[in-house]
This record gives sequence, structure tokens and C-alpha cells, in this order.
Amino acid sequence: MKRSGVLLPLASLSSPYLIGDFGPDAYRFGRYLRSAGFSYWQILPLQPLGYGNSPYQCTSSKAIEESYVSPELLKKDGLIAELPKKTRCASVRYEEAKQLKRALLKEAFMNYVADEDYRAFAEQDWVKDYAAFACFKELFERKCWLDWEEPYRSWSQDRDPALVEKHKEAIDFEIFVQYILRRQFNALKDYLHSLGIELIGDMPFYVGIDSADVYFDRGSFCLDKDGYPVWIAGVPPDYFSATGQRWGNPIYDWKKMKKDGYAFWFDRLHSAAEMYDVIRIDHFRAFDTYWKIPAAEKTAIVGEWIVNDGDDFFTRLFDKYPDLRIIAEDLGDLRPEVLELRDRYHLPGMRVIQFDTFSPFRKHQVTYLGTHDNDATLAWYAELDKKTQKKILRCFRRRYPGMELRDAFLAYALDAKSELVVLSVNDITGDTRRINTPGTTGSPDWEYKLTSLKEFREQIPFLKERNRLRGENKR
Repeated sequence: MKRSGVLLPLASLSSPYLIGDFGPDAYRFGRYLRSAGFSYWQILPLQPLGYGNSPYQCTSSKAIEESYVSPELLKKDGLIAELPKKTRCASVRYEEAKQLKRALLKEAFMNYVADEDYRAFAEQDWVKDYAAFACFKELFERKCWLDWEEPYRSWSQDRDPALVEKHKEAIDFEIFVQYILRRQFNALKDYLHSLGIELIGDMPFYVGIDSADVYFDRGSFCLDKDGYPVWIAGVPPDYFSATGQRWGNPIYDWKKMKKDGYAFWFDRLHSAAEMYDVIRIDHFRAFDTYWKIPAAEKTAIVGEWIVNDGDDFFTRLFDKYPDLRIIAEDLGDLRPEVLELRDRYHLPGMRVIQFDTFSPFRKHQVTYLGTHDNDATLAWYAELDKKTQKKILRCFRRRYPGMELRDAFLAYALDAKSELVVLSVNDITGDTRRINTPGTTGSPDWEYKLTSLKEFREQIPFLKERNRLRGENKR
């Protein structure tokens, strides 16, 4: 069955409190997706934001970013007395959002009475670990754990209970924050399911050095005796960047992981599967080969490709979790073995029309006009050479006579033979702003935000008809 979805990062949703959240606009967007004939909502990682506010530099692979809490839902549950003033901003204002949401959560914490559901949540090992990590991180003004003073820096290794007892109230607050976030997320997910909408969640291949994952499981990474990365992750120069992308994430110790049955990775995937219906694994190629950069290098130019044992990984993974639904991000200049690995385990890959406009569509793949790392399609088109622009216009005049350029691009994508097509929300609304520019950090990356859902709502009749035709289209 041919299906379609929309890519909209939660942070980019039109919620009225400085950043998108799990509140009423998320529920409204779900209803709009259903009305337009979509089956999926693709979001970026929901985990706590790290360096540069990047959702791919999370401080935990299991916790949720506290700024995504909905003030309206806190008020509905009687946990806060008054709602703050609404601010419909055109870009995400991260620091203001963090301050606002944290103040509301502290008020809610004072008013909450724990029940059995809360106590069961609080007893999970990952919850207690993350709460301690988050507490210590606040204590040291959000610095990386490598810059903490002792005994905090080494607490994950000795687990001195006296240190936890000393900060019990602050740790209990962090547990409460994660409980409320998970409760709001689960309620939204259940509502989306009632509408027939499933969630596609992005999963970064790597985790950040400044994360609870590395702090508690240092043996799974290539670190020196002091905990600093010996090698870091990235990709060599490509069409995104002339100097490559130096991500800075620590490289996994794959030999150690293979010996322990990939426990760290399988735990991450199991946790992700509890949140999302489908997991899109970013940088899938690293299961076959990964780029290893010496930590001292300032760019990603110097490095080497290391061969990984992806067959062993996926054979064991699907033996343990046979029902996992995974999309493989297989973009870029890949060696054939990457695609062979993808196909052996029947994983749908990706096709981005901006990269490969006129090639035949494959059925078992996910088609995008562009992803969160691409220019908005109209902005991309404006930068094309005149010859390519004319070729696209000739194609669209023949296929979609009289249709405006934005809608012709959407129709072209939805007419794809692929089992799943995902449209980025900025392409639907005709917005020319982009979500992220790979290889850069800081503003305006990750600050893209809708001020309302009006433009999306106005497109519903067109999208509904194109999705109806998509169900009938045999191309």
C-alpha cells in the first residue's frame, strides 16, 4: 500500500510558547494530517538538546527534552495555576523556552502527588541514572561532564550513594520532569494512533560525548584514560561541505560491542521502538564503513574508512527484535556493500528528489523532496542553473498543466512509485527557510518554526486529492 507522511520537527511546531511542544497544536496537526490523507508524522530526535541545540547531539538517548512540555497540559492537569503569556514567534528561542518551561515544571513538581504509575516509572534504572546526570549537569551550569569536579566526574564509576542522597530533591525533580514528558508524549502518540497516524522517529547513529550514555557506559567508546575521545565521528568532504563534517561524537568500540552482543546499541533501539512506530537510523552507512577522524583534527578532511560488521549486527538484532521497523538513511556517495547490506535485511532506503530529480523511483524506498538537511525545495530550485530549471518546468507543464510550481513539486513527489513519500512541512507551505545546514553550528540552524498552522490547513484540499490519486497511481 502506498502511504505518505510529513516531516515536521516537534520544535518547529506552531506552539505559542517559544518552541513546539506536546500541546494542543500537536493534536491539531495530527487532525490536519488525517484530513489531508497522510499516514505518518516524521519528527527529529526528541532527546535532550546538547551542543548547538542540535537534536543530533543529545545528552541522553532515552530522556526527552524538557522544553517540549506543554504548559496547557500542565494547567489542564491542575499542576500550574496560570498559563504564561503566549508568544507566537517565527523562530525557536531555545534559552527563553528552557527558562520558561523549567520554571513551570518546578511549580508543577511542588503540586504533584506521586501515585503508583509515577513510582513504577521512577524505579527504572535509566530514569534514576539520567536524573542524577541531569542534576549534576545543572549543578555545573550545563558544562560537559568531563569538566565537572570530583567526585561528580567519576560518580558513574563508583556510584557513591552519599552523593545521590546529598542531591535527593534535585534528582527527584529530574525524575518528575521525565515522567511528565513521557506521559504527555504517550498521550499524544495514543491520540495520533486513534487517527491512524504513526510516528517516524529519527535516531542519530552516534551519541554525543556530553551525554549520559557516554558518562555511564564509557567502555563502549574509544576514549583515553581520562574519558576524552581518541577518535571522533564525521564524514569526509562531500556535496554538503568542502572540509567534510566533523561531528565530534566519540567512535564506538565495535570489538567490545560485538563481544557483549551489542548491548548498548540494542538497548537504544529497544527504547526508540517504545517511542516510535518506525525508526529512521541516520548515517546508516556506518554499519558497513565509518569515517574515523583523529580527535585533534579541526576538520574532517583527515581520517580513514573503517570496515564494520553490519551483517553480524543486523542478524543478531532481528533475531532479538524481529518486528523492528527501520528506515535506512543511505544518502551520499556509498560503496556497493552499503546498499547490499540494506537490501539483505529488506530495509527501505531513501531517495531525495533534490539530489536525483529524474531517475526512476524504486518501490521499496522512502521518497523525499528534501530532508531537514536540505534547502527548502523552492529555494533549491531558485539556485539551479537555467537549463535545469527549464527541464523541470517542461516536465511539470506536461504532467501538471496550470499547476503552480510549489504544488507541482508536491504532486511529483506524491506520484512516486515508492511505498512511502514524506514531504517536509516547509515545502508544503511554500516557505523558503531551511531547518539545518550540515557542517555548521549556531543560529539559524534548528530554529525553524511555524507561527501557525494556517498555511498547512489551506493546503489540505490539494493534499487530500493528491493522496487520493496516489492510492490509485500505478507509476
